[in-house]
Amino acid sequence: MKKDADFHRFSQFSVDLHPRLSAFIRIPFIFLLLLAVSLPFELTTPLATIGPFSISNLQLLLFLTLASTAVSIYPFRHSWVWPDRYWLWLLPFVAGLFLAALLAPQLQANALKAALRLLSGILLALAALQLLRRPENGRLLGLTLVAGGLLAAALGWWEIAQTELSALSLFRSHLTRVGALLRLTGPFAYANQASMFLEATLPLLLAAAWWVNGRSLSPRFKTPLLAALLLLILFQVQAIILTLSRAGAATVVVVCLLLAALLLWRQPPTRRKMGLWWLGLAGLTAVLIAANFLLSDQFRLRLLGGNVDEWYRAQISVPPTLELTAGSTIAVPVTVTNEGALTWRSLGDSPILLGARLLNEAGTQAHSELRWPFPNGVRPQETVQMTAPFTAPATPGVYELRWDVVEEDVTWFGANSGLYASSQVTVLPGDAQAAPPASDALTMSEQAASAWAYGGPVPNRTTLWTLAVQMVGERPLLGIGMDNFRLTYGERLGNPRYDNTVHTNSLYLEMLVSVGLLGALFFLLWSVGLLLDILKTLRHSALTMWQTALAASLLAYYIHGFFDFFLLFNATGLLFWLLTALWLSEKRRHAYWI
Repeated sequence: MKKDADFHRFSQFSVDLHPRLSAFIRIPFIFLLLLAVSLPFELTTPLATIGPFSISNLQLLLFLTLASTAVSIYPFRHSWVWPDRYWLWLLPFVAGLFLAALLAPQLQANALKAALRLLSGILLALAALQLLRRPENGRLLGLTLVAGGLLAAALGWWEIAQTELSALSLFRSHLTRVGALLRLTGPFAYANQASMFLEATLPLLLAAAWWVNGRSLSPRFKTPLLAALLLLILFQVQAIILTLSRAGAATVVVVCLLLAALLLWRQPPTRRKMGLWWLGLAGLTAVLIAANFLLSDQFRLRLLGGNVDEWYRAQISVPPTLELTAGSTIAVPVTVTNEGALTWRSLGDSPILLGARLLNEAGTQAHSELRWPFPNGVRPQETVQMTAPFTAPATPGVYELRWDVVEEDVTWFGANSGLYASSQVTVLPGDAQAAPPASDALTMSEQAASAWAYGGPVPNRTTLWTLAVQMVGERPLLGIGMDNFRLTYGERLGNPRYDNTVHTNSLYLEMLVSVGLLGALFFLLWSVGLLLDILKTLRHSALTMWQTALAASLLAYYIHGFFDFFLLFNATGLLFWLLTALWLSEKRRHAYWI
């Protein structure tokens, strides 16, 4: 009875205050829509800097949404819309966020900023819940999110098919690659973020197609509109595949199959029809994955080739010492084994070649960079023997010749594997010693550091997860502070040049290592409450397709979250909290309660 009374009061408030409510929430709702459509397009250059905080365009829109909502809704504070009781678990979680930041062993300021970022997402969900009292507002917000995702996907697909768009440098530092493979990135900072955003908005697009299919519209209007929506679904699924996110493509299939199973098993005809639509989307995704696997060498390599550091591995055997006179040339015997996943071809774009770099004995000054093509394609596990002509520099001395394999304009293999071979070269005075040309010696400051220094293997998930578990074991209760893993894990690898943009690649491990067992427990309890809420609603007899779409979007985060972490990136993090607000507003509208 209490729940029915609460729902009646919510519904009555929506009706009685409709004229005033519409006037009051119009401006914050406009800000909310602007934020939603802008999520994929966060500028890399901040609009302003206030103390330690940089304000981006998304953060400005977020502030305007929160502030205008607070001002508009405050006069009606006796009728604020509150989420379900399980949301109370977020209160100790937020307290744990800030406690972990304050007591972090290092980088407290960074952890505090990350805690504020997560808190702002939670506040956005609560604010959006106040603005989504009318069903059309929820639909409009959902379609706005879809529109932003489709535009981002179109820009990313253009880059894959045509050429890199310089204008997108406003929103990201670089186009994501795996070795020489381009990944659909669009305006997102990284391709996996693009995949998550598209995975989460794809179900909303399917719900729009369902709605059009069920309307009594003129066939001349309905048929092309439905065909256009189905083509957009096909487009978005292929865009997810082109991000080359293995977890992303798999998540779409798993979520659709899960929903299909829940809706098809012993359910009324309407729900079974919904289940068939989800089963169809799973089948479409599986067919596209299979087609890409059969037709695209790049996609097949991405699926089967493991981590990128496993692609670029070579075993090189060379003489440990070489001795020759200045300016003379010798043929150096070299044996190379392809221990990676790529077939080495020395022709075409980005050829793969045997390479070497001549350094002074201390390894601080470069004298030349050499290339020798392989005679034929070298397949994985194949060994080739060749001779590499080497001409000594004009200046006598002792040098180091570092042998490696290079994919031109992409990477030196050793930069990924940390492996290379070396020969000590002793250059003796010749009969006629010429002065070295001006370009014969280039200092490190004149060369890109990555061309001469090795950063070590790119950490794969196994490495990252192992380090995370070690950190959890050292600080099990409070963790090391949110967002601090990416800034500290390299110390454990002994690598000063590690990539500090890499998280643990797991939502659950990131929470554990950041806020410890206490904070992660409260987030897990909240998540369990949300997931139970979703499962209960999916069994309700009056379930709508829009609700199943929102359920699919949220499930995608939790399933993909086993392999990636998205909540600290504004584009994907704020999307998650907006989807929770949409879910709650829709559930309350239909009086579904835990």
